[in-house]
Amino acid sequence: MVCYLAEARPAGTSLAPGMPSVADAPLAAARSPEVLAGMLTAAAGRPVPLRPAAVAVAYCDRLMTVQQCAAMFGVSRTTIAKFLAAEGVPLRRPGGDLDDQTVVSAYRDERLSLHDCAARFGISQRRVAAVLERQGVPRRPVGRPPQRAASPGT
Repeated sequence: MVCYLAEARPAGTSLAPGMPSVADAPLAAARSPEVLAGMLTAAAGRPVPLRPAAVAVAYCDRLMTVQQCAAMFGVSRTTIAKFLAAEGVPLRRPGGDLDDQTVVSAYRDERLSLHDCAARFGISQRRVAAVLERQGVPRRPVGRPPQRAASPGT
């Protein structure tokens, strides 16, 4: 696999006359020069040029979310979704490979709340509730579980 690297300038090298020297900086690596250029641009604090191929690489190869891509490129999530569609990249569904029985087990056996199940599996509470309903699992009452009365001998 080809990898493109951006190396730091040697210590003592200045960017321009009168500028302070650049200390050793970490390397940056990417699979393509375009992605490397985007990473360096982002590191410099400037918005990364929005190219459909760069968006697809960030989403597919770097496994960034739509929201992370939107933040990196400085655009909305809708714009990212449109660019991905133009490149023929299907959007990943959070928890797409989620097993219903795993969710049911966490809710029933581990006694996790809807909120806690949603956080664990990276899905919404509504989706957890839908899984439980689809599997015929009765929902527990909302709120804290009742406190057990203290035994008389304690």
